[in-house]
Parts: sequence; structure tokens; C-alpha cells
Amino acid sequence: MNERAVSEAIGFIIILGIVMSGIGLVTLYGYPVLVKEQSNTDVRNMERAMIVIQNDMKSLCFKNVPYKETTLQVSGGTLEVINATSYGGFINVTNGTTQFQENYTVGALTYRSNRGTEVITLENGAVMLRQEGSDGSAMLAEPRWFYDEATKTFVVYIMNITADAYMAKSGMTTVRMSLENSTTQSIPVWPGNKVTVEYKSGSSGDYSTAWENYLTGTSVGMERTAIDGKYERNDVDKLVIKEYRIKILDI
Repeated sequence: MNERAVSEAIGFIIILGIVMSGIGLVTLYGYPVLVKEQSNTDVRNMERAMIVIQNDMKSLCFKNVPYKETTLQVSGGTLEVINATSYGGFINVTNGTTQFQENYTVGALTYRSNRGTEVITLENGAVMLRQEGSDGSAMLAEPRWFYDEATKTFVVYIMNITADAYMAKSGMTTVRMSLENSTTQSIPVWPGNKVTVEYKSGSSGDYSTAWENYLTGTSVGMERTAIDGKYERNDVDKLVIKEYRIKILDI
């Protein structure tokens, strides 16, 4: 009997076992980490892309630029465009009386991750993040609402996203958009009345926490009422509402 041959066969089996065990460990523990890291990278890239689109929308609204387009890579998920009329979300504004109560519908651009639970939404000029299936949300980039203490003027900006049809895309895409029209309303607020704002989330998910933190923050200074999603502000003489209708032509 040749004992050398036996030793080589046993050595090969041992080495093969070590290699297979290594591959198994990498597959079991390493691959999920790689997938998670890739997902995080995709989400961070989409956060930046959404803020770029938000700035393009601001250029349409505030700089008289008629048309903008943004090319971006949508990786690890899908970008959706949801028309305002089918979105379901709205912002209701009143001057504290029944004489002025207006519902403003808002559409959205929404990114949903395929590898993770992150959802990023651009809604009414704000970029927000939430986790699918969890409570809470955070505002990554704020809209331009403000209260001017010197003149006691409360200014509300409404960005209404419209589209001819529902759109969704992954991979390389170019978001093409234009400003259809804009209107400005100036509404008096009588002494003793309060400006009220009610926010209702749309089909992109619940972003009420992000809006609550923003509306009750220092720049807007509203107070939450006993009714969920409703806020009020006193010491206002004039309410100004600027509404912009932005059409997403294609993605």
C-alpha cells in the first residue's frame, strides 16, 4: 500500500473543505453586508439626486426659468412620478374663517428602494425620507415657507406636481419639467383669527412627522392643535399663498 497517495488524497480533501467553508462563510455573512452597503450607497445617491431636482424646481418657480432637466442614475429602486389629482395628499390653508378655506393638492416624485426599506419623496418642495413599515419620517431639504415678524406676514409656497400619466423608471433617466403657471393670493387675517394649516399624506406614505417638525420649527413657528395633522399660527395680519404648477414632461 502506497501511504504517500493516501496522504495527498487526505490533504486535498482537507484543503477543499477549508475552501468550501470559506466560501460558505463569505456567502452567509459577507454577501448580506455587501448588499446592505450597496443599498445604502444607492439611497445616499438618490437623496442627493432628489435635492438636485428640488433645486431645479426652485429655479422654475423663483428664477423665471421655463424648462429644466436633470439626468440621474436610479439604482437599486424605482423612481415614480405621481400626478397631484391621483396622489391623495393635500394641504388645507385657512385664514381662520369660513370665508377662506382652500385645499391644495400636491403630487410627488418618489424613490422606493428594492434592496432596503427606504422611501424618498419630493413633495411640495420638501425632500423627505422614511422607512417602509415604520413610523416616523425626516425632512432632508425644507420648502420655503416663512413668517415675517416685521410685517406679520405668513407666506405659504405650494408646488403642485402634475403629469399626463403615472411614470416609473429605473436605471439612467432624465427628468424633464416645465412651469405651467403660477398664482399669488393675498388674504387678510383679521384680529383674533389664526392661520391654520392641515397636512394629509398621499400615496407615497406617511410624512406627517417630517411636516410637523418643520411647521412647528423656528422658521414657520406654528403650533399643533388637538386635531392630528392640523396646525395654527396667531399674530398674523396677512396670509400670502404662492402656488406653482410644475409639469413633469418625461422621465
